[in-house]
Amino acid sequence: MENVWNKIPLEDYELHMQHESVGQLHLLNNLTKKYLDKLSPKTVVFLGIAGGNGLEHIDNSVTDQVFGIDINQNYLDETKKRFKDRIPNLHLINIDISSEKTEEITKANLIWAALIFEYVEIDTCFKFINSIILENGHLIVTIQENNGVSSVSQTGIETIKSAGQIFKLISESDLVSSANKFGFCKIDFEENILPNGKSLKTYTFIKNN
Repeated sequence: MENVWNKIPLEDYELHMQHESVGQLHLLNNLTKKYLDKLSPKTVVFLGIAGGNGLEHIDNSVTDQVFGIDINQNYLDETKKRFKDRIPNLHLINIDISSEKTEEITKANLIWAALIFEYVEIDTCFKFINSIILENGHLIVTIQENNGVSSVSQTGIETIKSAGQIFKLISESDLVSSANKFGFCKIDFEENILPNGKSLKTYTFIKNN
């Protein structure tokens, strides 16, 4: 069965994410800049890159290789249009992480996984991440906490509602437990409250073995 993310136009997704009642696009953009500046990765992989939100913060003098992975080829095509001239070594790859087919794409210093675990089984995600991260590399995971609010906010964008069919909340205990199983150690955490009362929880893990 076709994944629902292949049926949601990028324009609809971005309109939903930047809606004043959601505010996730802006926050995730700021978080991307913060952690790129903090960790200065030579090679970075963005899981679920969509339209490339935050790629404008890539410093080509610091980061040699940038990989973007998404299930939706149309998203990747738009990201290429937006950033091919700004980021010379931008590699965009169409992969369904949930298929459990690991590919030796690269070995990265930093993996960015924002709002991915809600849509792909936790261990499957970590299996994929584990195959593309360097020892002592960093993994940034952002998950959504509803705080009593419905999972998919009402923004008037009808197509985005289908994502709610496969959305599942992720608990910190499940996330950290799975991370530890794959050799990742949690070293930092922050929580940011969104306009609608939800929050984004961002965890920093380091790959130990």
